[in-house]
Amino acid sequence: MFDLSLLPDALFEFVVITDTHYMLDVGDQPLEFESRRKQTARAEHALRLAKSLDLPLVIHLGDRAQEYHGTERYRQAMTEAAEQIKRIGLEVRQVAGNQDVGDKPDPTMPAPHVSGESLNWFHENIGPSWYSFAHEDCHFIVLNSQIMNTDLPEAGVQQEWFEGDLEQNSSKRIFLFFHLPPYIAEETEPSLGHYDNLAEPARSWLLGLVRRYGIELMMTGHTHFAFFDRVGLARFYVCISPSFSRPAFPHVFTGSAPPEKGRDDAAKLGFYLVRVRAERTDVHFLRTGGEMNIPDDSPGLPHRLVTRTSAGFERTPLGITLRHPISNVVEAPTAWPAVRREKVRNDYPLLSCIELGAGWVRTPAADLSDPLQNSRLQHFREEGVKVSAISIWGDNENLPEKMQEYSDRADGWEIQIPGTTLPPADCLEVLKECQEMTNIPITLSTLIPREIVGGKQHLRTRHGYRLDELAQLNGSLVAESVRIDRVLCRIGADESLWDVAIKLRETESHPNIDAIDFAIDLFDSGDEQNCSRSAEALFAMALLPDSRLFFEPFITLDRTMDASEGLLDQLCNPRPTFHVLRCLNTVLFSGDVRTCRAREVENEAIRGFLLEDVALVLPKREQVEVSEVNDLLGSQSIAASFDLMMGTTVGNLSDKLTGPHVVALE
Repeated sequence: MFDLSLLPDALFEFVVITDTHYMLDVGDQPLEFESRRKQTARAEHALRLAKSLDLPLVIHLGDRAQEYHGTERYRQAMTEAAEQIKRIGLEVRQVAGNQDVGDKPDPTMPAPHVSGESLNWFHENIGPSWYSFAHEDCHFIVLNSQIMNTDLPEAGVQQEWFEGDLEQNSSKRIFLFFHLPPYIAEETEPSLGHYDNLAEPARSWLLGLVRRYGIELMMTGHTHFAFFDRVGLARFYVCISPSFSRPAFPHVFTGSAPPEKGRDDAAKLGFYLVRVRAERTDVHFLRTGGEMNIPDDSPGLPHRLVTRTSAGFERTPLGITLRHPISNVVEAPTAWPAVRREKVRNDYPLLSCIELGAGWVRTPAADLSDPLQNSRLQHFREEGVKVSAISIWGDNENLPEKMQEYSDRADGWEIQIPGTTLPPADCLEVLKECQEMTNIPITLSTLIPREIVGGKQHLRTRHGYRLDELAQLNGSLVAESVRIDRVLCRIGADESLWDVAIKLRETESHPNIDAIDFAIDLFDSGDEQNCSRSAEALFAMALLPDSRLFFEPFITLDRTMDASEGLLDQLCNPRPTFHVLRCLNTVLFSGDVRTCRAREVENEAIRGFLLEDVALVLPKREQVEVSEVNDLLGSQSIAASFDLMMGTTVGNLSDKLTGPHVVALE
């Protein structure tokens, strides 16, 4: 069901799934949320997808069943959940969740606390709730977070065992799994009345050991909402459920609430494929979208393409411009099951950018001095996404000193010249000084006001050069003996980046400009136009190996005079263009692309862009026949095809085409 063929080599792989919440059949009984009727089928779908990966190691982070310990049908629900897993053929390493053994010891918690009785039942019927095991020369540890901070004798036994186990295996790569996150927004957040974290002293004790022993990966569940952080060397994931989403946390988004008051944000549901490589560990989020059907694994059907994360590329030109902050924090209102406000950080843009496989982000330089934004940007860099800071010339700052101060926080620096395409003499002198004081590559851009835009009453300010302005700019740089690493050009709404790339290949270079980058705006006119235009633009970048391409906005802008669709919607869920770019990025830039004989072809049904061994096919109609594709490609036969919008590997084309495709040519 999955195509992993374009991923980098891994030592081994495993699956992580959490909070499946098997729901007993309640017939026609009314329910608080109708989506509860979907939970069992959604879990079934996700578990079958996990089974199709055919991996020996699957870890379930807790909360097998919707019923919790102490309810009348708890044991029935746990038994049926176990039978579901067994029927699918999975062997699961189980973590004890709060639904499984009881809530943490907090007098405000809504369900019965963990007890000796609940532990005994779990240990006798499910298995141990803390243990470790070796797998492929790595060490895996499972803990019971619910018993931490309790007076149960098992809490002390687990604590002593964990400390000893870490000491005995300190030389190995260590992966840690438990249910309840130590924290969700910040390590110092309160715990009493907070439904989603560990209390002290267990929190500091646990995180201290994570740091001391250099644990590589820490994964928890419970929240049904994604969070990401670093604890020492450990990448810390709070994982999403495949069954339902968290109701209160969507207050962090600017859009209206997801269905069922936030409980049925199906686009966020899924599970995880973890790939342990020699140099790092990649975490791939496999979206299930709330599907409930039994997946069909019949031979010949399309397979879902698992795409590279940002760190999986040696080189990708794909970048995004952060018009929104990369993260924001809100205090979610006091709402069941918490009895206090909980700080919630929006990590979805960060995680989505990594999922996209982006190589770069552009962001205001002010973000580097903002504690929240900078912490997220540094996580970007650790995950393979480089950061380019943006400053406006004349902003009353000592630019050389600022660049030097933040040289360990940015991988590039963009200087925007307001009001002119030619940097003034004092600016060029400062650029020289910046180059002497730091090793940060510099990009030159411009801000040109009072430009007419069709359909707009007010004049606009253009961000970036036009291609025909570069010759004069280069002449100015030559005259002042200044060499610039990069220049940023803006691709207009009526321009084709493919045409621009062809023209650049055929014209003389600008000797004092090392590389040209591009920024392109998404339209507010619908997904179809954005998907085609974005696919063409990214495909064209294969012709310009030294260039980068920045898409904007990343998140939909709906409260401005220049509204436009983003790669993510207002709930930070991917729009179709996101998936087109995600898949094309992996297909095109996972290896070397031969760009000889680049040409554009067209017939009544299709626009096509051809390189030596790969082609981009953009249908002009809702559906086109395969014969029309073959006519367009001429004598070249198709070795494989990828449906970019669906994110699938099609193989040889045998059906009608809908939406953008990229095909490998023999």
